[in-house]
Amino acid sequence: MTSRNWTAVGTVASPRRAIVDPRGLVTPWFGGWSLDWWIGADDRWRFPSRETAVRQGLVESTPVVETTMRIPSGDAVQRVYAVRGEEEFAVVEVTNRSPVPVAVAFAVRPVNPEGFAFVQDIALHDRTVTVDGRPALYLPRKPAVMAGGTYADGDSAEVVVSGRAGDCLPSPLRCQVGLAQAAFVFPLPHSTTLRVALPLVSERRTRRRGLARGRAAPPASVSVPVSVPVSVPAGEEAARGWKAQTERGMTLELPLGPLAERVAANRRLLLLFHTGAEVHAGLYSDTYDRFCFRDAAYLLRALDWYGYHDEVAEVLRSYPERQRRDGLFSSRRDEWDANGCALYAMAEHWRLTRDSEWLHRLDRSVVRGVRWVERKRRSGRRRTDPTLTGLLPASISAEHLGPFDYYYRDSLWGLRGLLDGAELLAAVGQPEKAAEARGWAGGMAADLDRSLALVAEQLGTLAMPAGPRRRLDSAAIGCLAACQPLGLLSATSPAIAATAELIRSRFCSDEAFFDGISQTGLGTYLTLQLAMVELAAGDRRGLDRLEWLVRMASPTSCWPEAIHPQLGGGSTGDGHHGRAAADFLAMVRNLLVREAPSCASTLSAAVVAPAPGLLLCSMLPSSWLGQGLEVHDAPTAYGRLSFAVRWHGERPALMWELRGWERAAPVRLSAPGLDPAWFSEEPNGEALLAPVPAESFA
Repeated sequence: MTSRNWTAVGTVASPRRAIVDPRGLVTPWFGGWSLDWWIGADDRWRFPSRETAVRQGLVESTPVVETTMRIPSGDAVQRVYAVRGEEEFAVVEVTNRSPVPVAVAFAVRPVNPEGFAFVQDIALHDRTVTVDGRPALYLPRKPAVMAGGTYADGDSAEVVVSGRAGDCLPSPLRCQVGLAQAAFVFPLPHSTTLRVALPLVSERRTRRRGLARGRAAPPASVSVPVSVPVSVPAGEEAARGWKAQTERGMTLELPLGPLAERVAANRRLLLLFHTGAEVHAGLYSDTYDRFCFRDAAYLLRALDWYGYHDEVAEVLRSYPERQRRDGLFSSRRDEWDANGCALYAMAEHWRLTRDSEWLHRLDRSVVRGVRWVERKRRSGRRRTDPTLTGLLPASISAEHLGPFDYYYRDSLWGLRGLLDGAELLAAVGQPEKAAEARGWAGGMAADLDRSLALVAEQLGTLAMPAGPRRRLDSAAIGCLAACQPLGLLSATSPAIAATAELIRSRFCSDEAFFDGISQTGLGTYLTLQLAMVELAAGDRRGLDRLEWLVRMASPTSCWPEAIHPQLGGGSTGDGHHGRAAADFLAMVRNLLVREAPSCASTLSAAVVAPAPGLLLCSMLPSSWLGQGLEVHDAPTAYGRLSFAVRWHGERPALMWELRGWERAAPVRLSAPGLDPAWFSEEPNGEALLAPVPAESFA
């Protein structure tokens, strides 16, 4: 639990993924075996898992993972990526970038980044390796030599290192303990590349008796091909394909540096978390095996904000099928925030695309969804505690909040769902039902305000606890959702300001939020939750938290769910976490362009829609002072926005173009991070802003 770090590779809109650990160990099957790579030089064998001179990164900021190991007079370079033909494969290519020939061993190992993996049988059929009866590894030709091992016979690595590898595997190569392994050795002359392919298996686990948990069950009948059934492209080709795939949507030209590198990589890596009709916050850990509306709300928001509207629409089209007859959007038991999360995702997609045809197919689902929220919050009329009146029932809620209880977070999402449901119903021409939903929202907001006032009186502070019956612990960070992303309270409202100060003073370790309830580590996306509230308040400490996250990224620009505060490795959940990637991209988008925030100091006041407005460059890192930037085709609630910043000494020049929706009201544009006094309602233009003193970026 102290090194949960890996990087996913895959193809667009597919549920099949492989993961690559920091030393190039490739796991193509969930919970299953892995493929390692070893290099035999003229002096000794080198194992990437043990060598110190190993580095890793992405090829051109795409999901092509490159691991480089130093060998005499040069490097051995491994690249891992995914391709799709009739089937899907993870490709592992190894290149000898040294002037002397070496040997490369591709080793099937009974381990993965989470620990032991059960492997009982390994066999070689011409050029196809099978693991437990399933085709697992396609070789380009027959190996020069090979070695196998079991628990009883010892590790195949010892056989290879000692020079005892032969021209065939033991027959049969079977280990009842589950520690079968094998290595296949090829010569690799200088400046040459060798590729192998691993078929990706979508099964998460098997329920068949007698098979280990997490092990992919072999099919009833196996047809073993003698070679890989698709042509295998090079890593450079795969990287070019990914770059072409992500040229659509919002494009950014940011000042060079680590932040720009992380943005370029994660706008592509984010697509790995979209798997067709679903999105997942993780691609490997058991925690994220099932679709979750809570995670989907954040992932879909980031996809929409960066212009990947087709992927979002594909997921949203599945929402009516995920809705129960009573109106609950159901993905997990007692997920009472699910309706608010689902309606928010629908409304955000509508606001950014104005896709009427898509929306009219979901109107019945919206009606049932808002009615469920109103009915469910009133299902506890017999509650004797006045602080619980009008709130959604008790639940587990988000895992970082703690045990089963009443949570403000669930009700805040429910309130957002009622407001967004009203907006959607008005858009499809159902004003009566829209007015009804808005009336329900007003009643729920009043109940929440009343509960918060009573709890504030009991606790002697305006800081919001996680729920009416909770003390002021670190789970209070869940209430910051009322400001970001829900926009129900302003960042300067007394409740949000007091809660943010509570989190900063009691539950932060330097720049990062420490979750001691469930994640027991420095939360990646939870730190950004606080940072986005600080950004909305004009507090530059939010940038310090963003810079911390950029520093803590892996060499492949990804993050685990939480980070061990002393060791720096992943400590919880998935080692490549989609929520962290999505919230990082959302934070950067908010720095550059965001809708005018709510000015409401109470939830009842939030029922009134805010005036239209867009903030450009609301806050910029100090390293960007004097450097130009460009944003093109940014989706906003008021249309597509493009702008550029150029500098004339201390004075920034702003050029902008807003392609707004038809018959839309004028939109107020401002740039508080450059010139707080400037604003314009013109859809396009140029302006030379006031001088920006360097201390304003400090």
